[in-house]
Amino acid sequence: MAKSKTIIEGPEIKIVGTEDRFQIVKEVVNMFIDFEKDKKGKDIMFKYSVEKLSTGQKLYIQRPGVKKNFDFKVEIPKNAGLEEGRHDQIALVLRYLRQKEEPLFKSIWDILTYLYCCKNNNVDEMLKRTRLPNSVSVNLECLSKVVNVNLECLLKVVKWLFIMEDIFYWDYEGRATLYNYFKYVIYENDQKRLCNKLYKHTKGGIKRINLSPDDLKKLLGEISQEWEAP
Repeated sequence: MAKSKTIIEGPEIKIVGTEDRFQIVKEVVNMFIDFEKDKKGKDIMFKYSVEKLSTGQKLYIQRPGVKKNFDFKVEIPKNAGLEEGRHDQIALVLRYLRQKEEPLFKSIWDILTYLYCCKNNNVDEMLKRTRLPNSVSVNLECLSKVVNVNLECLLKVVKWLFIMEDIFYWDYEGRATLYNYFKYVIYENDQKRLCNKLYKHTKGGIKRINLSPDDLKKLLGEISQEWEAP
C-alpha cells in the first residue's frame, strides 16, 4: 500500500502587479525556499493558495511538480470544466470560442495576451472591464466531449501555467511555447490535420504529442502565423 503524503499549506502567493516574468519567478521561487527550507522530507507536499475565485473557491498550486525542483502543479477545481487542465484541453476551449463565440474569444485572448506579456497580472482587475459570462458550454471536437468551462478559472489557471513554464524552462522558451501552442491550435483551420498534430492513436487509446518550440514555429509558418515572444 502506498504511503499517504503529508500536505503542508504555505502562505498565499499573490502576483497581481505589473512585474516582469523574471521578477515573478524570483518572488515565487523565494517563497518556496523561505517556507520549505526546514520542512523538506520524503512524502511531504506543499500547497499554496494563489487565486481567489468568485465562486468562493481558491486556486492552489502544489509542489513538488514533475521535475521535483522548483516547478509545481496547478490544482484544477473539479467544477471548472478544465478536467486536468492540460495544455491541449485549454487550447481546444480557446479554439472553439474563436470559431463559435468570436467577441467572447477576443476578450479572453486579449486578457491572456496581457498575462503573457506581463502587462497586467491581475485577472480580477481585467475582468471588471470586460463583461464575460461566468461559464460557457464548449464542444471539444478532437476529444468528442462537451464541457461547461468556468472562464474566470481558465484565465487564472493559464496565468499560473505561464509562471510554471518560466520556472520549469528558466533558460528556454517555456512561456512562449505555451502561448504559441495555443495560437497554433486556435488558428489551424484544418480540423483533421490539427488532431493529427496533437494526438496519435495507440493500442492504449489516444496519446498526446509533445510539440517542441521548433515544431510550433514550423507549424505556425505553415498557417501564415508568426511566433510571438513575450
